[in-house]
Amino acid sequence: MASEELFTRDEVLGGMPAQRARTLLFLIESRTAHLVAQSRRAMLWDQTHTAARQQDLDFLEAFAAGKDPPLRPTIQDLERFTPQWQALVPDNPALRAALAKLLGEKYTLVGQAIPNLRLALALDDPSTQQAYRRQQRQPLEAIYAPRAGLAERIRWLQAGIARRFDSLSPFWTAFSLTLTETVGVGILALPIALAGIGPLPGIVLIILMGIVNLLTIAYMAESVARSGEIRYGNAYFGRLVSDLLGRDGSLILRLSLVMIYALALLAYFIGLSTTLAQAVGLPAIAWTSLVFLVNLYFLRKESLNATVSAALLVGLVNISLILAICLISLPSLNLEYLMTVHLPLLDGEPFDPSLLALVFGTILLAFFGHTSLGNCARVVLQRDPSARSLIWGSIVAQIAAMALYSVWILAVNGVVAPQVLAAQTGTALIPLAEQVGPTINLLGSAFVILAMGMGSIHYSLGFYNLMREWLPRRRQPEITLSRRQGRLVLEKARQGQGLRIGLDYQGLIGGQAHFYLDVQSEGKIYGFDLNLTGKVDCWQLFKPVPGWQEGSLRLALELISAGAESAHVRIDSNLAVTLDEEWRKPGILLGGLLDLPEEQRRVVEKILRLGEATLPELALETGLTERFLGRALDSLTQSGYLRSTETSQGRRYRVQLAPRRGARLPERIWQALESGPPPLAEPVKRPALKAFGWLQEVFQNETSQFLLGASPVAAIFLVTVWLLATGQESFTRPISFLGLIVVSLLGGAFPVLLLVASRRKGEVIPQVVYRSLGNPLLLAGVYLVGVGGLFLHGLVIWQSPFERLVALLTGILILAMTLTMYRRGVFQPRAIVELIQKIDQPDQASLTVTISGRLIPAETILGYPDGEQQQGLGNPYIHNLTNLDFIDVHLPAVPYKDLKVWTHEVTPQGSSYSLPVQVEARQGDELQRYDLTLYSGQFSFVGARNGSQAIRDLRLLFKS
Repeated sequence: MASEELFTRDEVLGGMPAQRARTLLFLIESRTAHLVAQSRRAMLWDQTHTAARQQDLDFLEAFAAGKDPPLRPTIQDLERFTPQWQALVPDNPALRAALAKLLGEKYTLVGQAIPNLRLALALDDPSTQQAYRRQQRQPLEAIYAPRAGLAERIRWLQAGIARRFDSLSPFWTAFSLTLTETVGVGILALPIALAGIGPLPGIVLIILMGIVNLLTIAYMAESVARSGEIRYGNAYFGRLVSDLLGRDGSLILRLSLVMIYALALLAYFIGLSTTLAQAVGLPAIAWTSLVFLVNLYFLRKESLNATVSAALLVGLVNISLILAICLISLPSLNLEYLMTVHLPLLDGEPFDPSLLALVFGTILLAFFGHTSLGNCARVVLQRDPSARSLIWGSIVAQIAAMALYSVWILAVNGVVAPQVLAAQTGTALIPLAEQVGPTINLLGSAFVILAMGMGSIHYSLGFYNLMREWLPRRRQPEITLSRRQGRLVLEKARQGQGLRIGLDYQGLIGGQAHFYLDVQSEGKIYGFDLNLTGKVDCWQLFKPVPGWQEGSLRLALELISAGAESAHVRIDSNLAVTLDEEWRKPGILLGGLLDLPEEQRRVVEKILRLGEATLPELALETGLTERFLGRALDSLTQSGYLRSTETSQGRRYRVQLAPRRGARLPERIWQALESGPPPLAEPVKRPALKAFGWLQEVFQNETSQFLLGASPVAAIFLVTVWLLATGQESFTRPISFLGLIVVSLLGGAFPVLLLVASRRKGEVIPQVVYRSLGNPLLLAGVYLVGVGGLFLHGLVIWQSPFERLVALLTGILILAMTLTMYRRGVFQPRAIVELIQKIDQPDQASLTVTISGRLIPAETILGYPDGEQQQGLGNPYIHNLTNLDFIDVHLPAVPYKDLKVWTHEVTPQGSSYSLPVQVEARQGDELQRYDLTLYSGQFSFVGARNGSQAIRDLRLLFKS
């Protein structure tokens, strides 16, 4: 076997640990960087699908090219996410020692601060320490820094705070996130809005509206808990709305987002600049300009890097500042101001609608924290799947907010005269500082910088991402595809379940790179073989596919390099490009071959050379007994090193290769693995642009994309400058307008509609369900309170024609939207057929059918190569999944409209990946088949389409 070994003894002794350690460090850093990016994305409830997909694609491109990830992880990140990457480290003391050397050179290692990393690399193990001494001629302790610098100590302090937040119980996690997301800038407008009616009536209104808000926050919590996509971390608030309320709800949400971004940015620019101008003395226009430049800086970075723990820390600091301001203001309380009462029609007071013009909208915005539930749901539900902590944590947070607002109103309205507050155009901090002293300026400035400054950056990024999603983009991403592992997915933007393309690399055939394309269109799958040598336009290839029209869709593939196990391609297309989750799954590291036992290593090397092999073929090639090989193959398959598929010739085995950094290993190793890379493809000239093509080219330029994306923020900045220059600025009015128009929808009507839809269409059945929350009279009452407030303001309270018109149109829009959803069957039950496989139990799965929040027994037939097996009613468990060819599911005669099929495997950490399954169903007279890997593992059949009835029978086909 000496001549057939993949790595020789001389190669190992000649420095292989150092080479492999560099590859391993790259994999660890790439994995950690992606996890850090996901954690920073967790606070973006308004995350767009395009922005999330673009970030993933950036990581993938860097990974494929062997470049550093777009986000460079710190040693604190490596320590925090050690459990997620430690499986990459093989049990090899020499390799661990070499990796420790690289870590010590690249990062400042403080021994006491990295217990997880020391454990994962076994740095305290004598074998690792001896290997390090042999390699470096010095003790392993040399990698540790004698002392950390000030900046490093601050980073470790931040990491310690993050660990404390991460260790909170589920209840306190939900409570903290909901409270800190609820209590924000709106608190600075409350005293001004309530100045006209008095502090005590204002507190009563806060309590009454807060009670209604307790119901809506509970509705939202249950809706989020019933979403399988959010529970497994694959979705965000926008996808929840789209899934439960359809395209109408998604459209309304987008319009609401535009209004939130515009009005919140206007209020933040005005509030921050006027408050800091009062505290420091620099003109308000100068402060606005400075804030705008800071926003542009973060827009250029396209990231705020706000993690859950960072958001919690900032929120708690803000609440502490508010409480400190209240405490300082208490000695200055004026009983006369506290007892001021001006209620229309009370004690002979005439009805003055202007007194109420700012009240309701400002209070509504102050309680708006519903969307924060999407941020904390995955963490909370993973620790407490019952949803009890999520629901009660959010409810108690709203009660705490009510108490805080009451204290704040007493502290401010009891110190500042009502007529002074009512005339204030900035925040309530300005007149309060004049009464109490400069301490308020100091604390208030810190609050507005943290709350309004970071808030303005967040909303600017949201506006920017929303604009970029609407603009045409032309990128040519470069992706490395492993042979028959990891599929490139292209989809028409915002088309939902329409045209999609899957691209798989099949390896070298006759010296040419061979690809296979699955094209999904109109319920059919079209397959195409493609030998790629240079750049190929796929237009002629896809001509028979319905929906592929010349000029509307473009796809060209260019081969950069290819080998037996991977190919590097460039994609030029107006389709959205993603890669399925396969590339993130664990597999064998190429360098890890040396860490396997000798006999197992020989088996893996032989399968690598053969591509695929059966047990008899391996016995013939290696000369080993089938009994020994059977045990070795079972062990390697269970450890994730091999994949097995059942064929007519018997079970075949293939090595499962993990992603690798191709440019980092010696060339002789790549030649052994891939027979050497082919030369680069000849460049292909772009065709001449058609009429007005130059305009599209301008729009697709990166600089033009940035300028167009940032243009709404710039427009709001200019409006703010004009308002400040002409003395027409108002902080409270846009806050109140935003609260009434948008929060009446997102915090009033939407929670009611989401609860009704989720109880009929949700994938998950929470263990704790409060049926009384779904009482029709209660739901109708809460809904009418939200919509009725809009008509009340449009007909009576607001006096401006523009404001009246907007309020009335919004109320009519909500009613029309609800009616349209009802007529389209949005609230009708949906059947969910869900196949779940736990990644640590690869040969067992469970299949459940859920309709209207109840598990329904269904008839199933399991198809194996040796025959069919009838599955008992209500038995969700399926064994021997590896050999399964198909599952026939017959749904009972329970009324439902739509049918959703979801097949996925779940990791112990709660991440979800699609299973390689196709679903086949007959809808009316048409037999439809969909490849679920092109739809992230889930597809919905819409009932009553083209006169057809709801689907009752379907077949799940397992792909080899």
